[in-house]
Amino acid sequence: MNVQQTIRTLLGLPPRISVLLESNHGLGKSSVVAQAAAILSQRTGKPFGFIDFRLAQCEVGDLIGMQRHTLKGEVTRSMFKDGVRTEHRVMAENITVHDLAEWFPTDPDSQGFLFLDELPRAPRDVQNAVLELALDYRFHFRELPMGWRVISASNDDMDVYSGTQLDPALYDRFLKIKFKPTFPEWIEWAEKDGCHKAILTYLAKFTADLGLDMKPEVGKITPTPRSWCKLSTCLKYMAENNDDPFKDPNYLHLLSMGYIGDIATNFVDYIKKEYKVHNAEDILNKWTNEVEEEFKSMLVTEIAFYTKEICGYLKKANKNLTKKQGENLLKFYKVIPKEAAAGFWSAISTDCKEIATAWYNMEVTVGIKKTFPVREYTFGFLSKTV
Repeated sequence: MNVQQTIRTLLGLPPRISVLLESNHGLGKSSVVAQAAAILSQRTGKPFGFIDFRLAQCEVGDLIGMQRHTLKGEVTRSMFKDGVRTEHRVMAENITVHDLAEWFPTDPDSQGFLFLDELPRAPRDVQNAVLELALDYRFHFRELPMGWRVISASNDDMDVYSGTQLDPALYDRFLKIKFKPTFPEWIEWAEKDGCHKAILTYLAKFTADLGLDMKPEVGKITPTPRSWCKLSTCLKYMAENNDDPFKDPNYLHLLSMGYIGDIATNFVDYIKKEYKVHNAEDILNKWTNEVEEEFKSMLVTEIAFYTKEICGYLKKANKNLTKKQGENLLKFYKVIPKEAAAGFWSAISTDCKEIATAWYNMEVTVGIKKTFPVREYTFGFLSKTV
């Protein structure tokens, strides 16, 4: 499942259904669960819990609570009465009890996700504790509130990773989701997250280098969405502190190799030969023949980056285009591939409806004839006549 399908599943399942996300490392399993939790908090207007356990670091007591002896305490006993299973609480003396772990939600009206990450790396006794939790949503007769869901995660190919194959009885407790984001989903998220534009433009051209389909190998550095984000953080931080790696290609190569491995060679070559990020100002106010030639050779995925730049600029400006801007935008519109132009028109007419309408109705007089070039061009390629 991709990101949207996974979120739809996490939002729509009935209570008491546990979920296991499976994929290679670095693809965003934790992030997609957090996104679903954020959506549910907005949808309900109430706090939504998100308890994140890294099970490889846990002991069984971290989950089920520690044992202690007490002279007197309450005991829950299960029995059948008149054919119906019931639970009775009685007082008993000289017994051993489990204290609740500090994380265990006690508010019966609370809701949230209990996220159990790295399940195959967990010690066997921790995995055994998850057996009861994932199926019955309880430890020692203490049940999680109905508003809580158990979600776990594991890496897809345990022949590569340090850990154990899950016991079939434990594996059977979960609805399994083979998680894999799409490239457009990741690039949209990365733009919102502020990923470095050099990385965004590079990956728009070399989409396979994002690493969604790369098979991990022991001891070899391969790119993942997470490693690109980490590299972005380093590049931006160093530039902000007056040590821009882009001014030293040899150092940039060494730094990049630490996160993306051999792909760094292609990345740095791109930076040296091709990297030039235009902004909306360049397209709307500074359009030249040189800029036009650059856009002629761009891929559809690269144009999508500039579509979002333009729409974001227009939304922020919140005013109609000047005559010059309208003409320059039409030049951009006509030079990009028809598939990209269709995506651009869809985006601008949705995100900047009033501005797009005014531009669409832009009037030009040629001799004594009045024309509407944006309208005519749009109608033409949408009708497949241009």
